[in-house]
Amino acid sequence: MRINENNHKNITYFLLLLVAISSFLAYLISVLLRIHNIELPFFIEIPITAPAIYAILFEWFDKKLWKLSFFRKLGIIEAEDLNGKWVGYIKSSYDDFLSEIPADLLIAQTATTVKIRGKFNQSKSISVHEGFGTSDIDQSMALFYFYRNEPNSDATSTMSIHEGSTKLIYNKETDTLQGYYYSGRDRNNYGTINVKRKK
Repeated sequence: MRINENNHKNITYFLLLLVAISSFLAYLISVLLRIHNIELPFFIEIPITAPAIYAILFEWFDKKLWKLSFFRKLGIIEAEDLNGKWVGYIKSSYDDFLSEIPADLLIAQTATTVKIRGKFNQSKSISVHEGFGTSDIDQSMALFYFYRNEPNSDATSTMSIHEGSTKLIYNKETDTLQGYYYSGRDRNNYGTINVKRKK
């Protein structure tokens, strides 16, 4: 649920609506309990207060409901659902882009968070800062992230722990992510990434 100058009003209205719904539900529950002369112990009564109901509703939205296209149409959610395993390859300037190195990306995403784990033939990586953006040129959805990469124990001696950045463009028709990466100053390598979501 990335907040920017285009959607901050929509997100504000949505959160205020969640507060209103939570307050209404808490009031409705209290009225029903009074009508039926039901008194609850405090440890049951606390979870049905407006803040508790709001937390439950927001958690439900964050984990599940955000995937509905309805929220994208309203401008509340900008990102596509990229959850899943993505399989493909990378090409690197290290060998002048001659070989296709197997690449697996595992993306875990909610409305408010996204985490990308990568597995390659000699190393693995994890994202440390992530974000989505829409290209002004062609309106394509891009996933940007900084990562930390660690070599496997049996990797070549030239491999070392390093950090870098990645930009991947999502193609909804082909369900693919394509883009490029750049590794940090200790390696100064760059390359391309092509992966497709595994069904």
